[in-house]
Amino acid sequence: MKDKHTEQQIPQMPGDPKEAEALIAALTKKKKLAGLFGIARKAGRVIAGTNLVVDGIRSGSPSRCPSAVFLASDVSDNTRKRVKNSCEYYQIPLYDIPLTVAEIGGAIGKSGSISAVGITDSGLSDALAKLI
Repeated sequence: MKDKHTEQQIPQMPGDPKEAEALIAALTKKKKLAGLFGIARKAGRVIAGTNLVVDGIRSGSPSRCPSAVFLASDVSDNTRKRVKNSCEYYQIPLYDIPLTVAEIGGAIGKSGSISAVGITDSGLSDALAKLI
């Protein structure tokens, strides 16, 4: 049985040059986002996973509380609602990103699927937000 999160599809190049440019731009954007998540992980500024992100938001500690939270494009409605409610209550910016849970996991060096990522460094979270 194939896991929908680990299966990657290679996009087909469209015949229209403008559509091809848009596809290349989208893929470049995804690559840059994944690279910035990797930099944040190496800097030790990543909180990975829904439970850890929500716990970090609720902690209020400057070292554990994310300055921004990023959600994968294919998270469940329950996960989206849980993270969104926490972010709204504690006034943390929340962004939907065009990466899947498997792509986020790979970007930050985790073997599993990661639905939510909190970035505790404001500079890195601002750089990620600008790409979105």
